[in-house]
Amino acid sequence: MDTFELFSMEHFLNLGGYLVTTLLLALLSAFCYKKTTLARVSALLIAGVKIAETVYRYVYFKEPLVEMLPLHLCNLTFITAVLTMAFKSYFFFELTYFWTIGAFFALLTPEVKLSFPNFWNISFFSTHYYLFYTVIFCISFWKFKPTKNSLLKAIIYLNIIFVFVFILNTNLGTNYMYINYKPDFNSPIDYLGPWPYYILSFEGIGIALFMLAYLPFRKKKPHFSTRF
Repeated sequence: MDTFELFSMEHFLNLGGYLVTTLLLALLSAFCYKKTTLARVSALLIAGVKIAETVYRYVYFKEPLVEMLPLHLCNLTFITAVLTMAFKSYFFFELTYFWTIGAFFALLTPEVKLSFPNFWNISFFSTHYYLFYTVIFCISFWKFKPTKNSLLKAIIYLNIIFVFVFILNTNLGTNYMYINYKPDFNSPIDYLGPWPYYILSFEGIGIALFMLAYLPFRKKKPHFSTRF
């Protein structure tokens, strides 16, 4: 089995190929009469893929279960996305919409060891792009829109989770969300300073990106003309 290489031709082909597939699936979803049923089926299928990936990595790569807990931001967002689609939940959509921004960075530096068509490779990219599909689906077909309160919820809940994950990392010897120390591979975190300052930098960038993501849905104040 070939090793996956960061920023290789395969990497860029994966990014482009899955993006086109995601947009195509979103387009085809418009022709489905029962949108809620489609959402639930898609959530069930993609959850099955993720569970199968976990079993695959545990059986074939002997990865410890303690290192495969769904506590990285993308995994948490994947859970909220599945819950959004399974239960048509606006609350989980609010979190998914903003937290999906983290998937951009994960896709730029994917933690994938093997090349396509290895199942781990396929699962990683398909589950991450499912986050984008969820956002597109909810906005397009269920008319969900994030609000200012949604923005605040996304920030507050994420910071609460940070605290719990930091404590869990300390007790388990893990580094979920990379908040206990820098990851041992090249990532954008390398440019944000040493620990713990990169956490503050990451937080600032995250809030700025959240606010930027909210702008298309910001309610504009009515403009009253003084001219008659």
